Amino acid sequence: MWWALLGVAAGYLVPVALRALLRRGVGAAVLLCAWGAMVSLIVTALALPVLAELLRRCWLSAGPVDSSRVDTAAAAVSAVIVVVAAVRGGWRFGHLSRMRHRLHGKHFEMNWLLTGQRPRPGTVVWLPATEPLAYSLAGQPPLVVATTGLYRVFDDATVSAVLAHEHAHTARRHHLFVSLADTVASGLGWLPVMRQSPSLVRTLVELDADAHAARAHGHHRLLQALRTMQHTPAPPAALGIAGECTQLRMARLSAQSCGGAGRLGGAAARLGAGLVLGVPALLSLSAVIAVVSCTAA
Repeated sequence: MWWALLGVAAGYLVPVALRALLRRGVGAAVLLCAWGAMVSLIVTALALPVLAELLRRCWLSAGPVDSSRVDTAAAAVSAVIVVVAAVRGGWRFGHLSRMRHRLHGKHFEMNWLLTGQRPRPGTVVWLPATEPLAYSLAGQPPLVVATTGLYRVFDDATVSAVLAHEHAHTARRHHLFVSLADTVASGLGWLPVMRQSPSLVRTLVELDADAHAARAHGHHRLLQALRTMQHTPAPPAALGIAGECTQLRMARLSAQSCGGAGRLGGAAARLGAGLVLGVPALLSLSAVIAVVSCTAA
């Protein structure tokens, strides 16, 4: 029970700590890893009472089980929290996946109509439109979508910086982070760290993509593009250059504070996503094994 209470306490303290580190200029990739680690630890802490009760009843006790009322009540509350979170979070994740699949399919067909070819990984789908627009889509293959209007307002080097920003979103699996943040917010939104995850993670992935593009093309070009396109909308299921926290992003680019976007930073971010995906899966497997073992006994 105490682990669950610590998890709840962490759910209130972690977002404050992460935002403080963000203001101090800590790299976005490092913070994405920290977010993933803390979310996985909090989920584990919330699930521990019911897992411990299953373990005590099914594996460690050959005779009558001696459980206090407090432990039994904590296990029951834990079970309700886990089941509700799994149902709500699973539904949300599926809904987002379907939205992204439909949007990806439309752009896939659009590219076929415009070029007569199937898009390949790294393909940029160029749309004939005067408004400057660029965004990325998750899918197979991931797509970067841009309008020819970019060349109306930017030179070739700045357009390359914009496209590098969008390619960073697809290469560094930022769409997955956003989906996971929306999922945990839907399942465990009563905890501040989960409720604030969508906004926080969207900010971090934009900062990470900015840093990645700035390393290759320079801060000034990306800053120019961001100033020009900061009010340009993107489809709801896409990630565009005009994302979250534009003022913070421009301040970081102006100060050239874009650390943590290299290979090590990318590996750290992917580790965070792996933890958020892997830990609930491992907990679910443990619960299934415990229930099956208990039933067989």
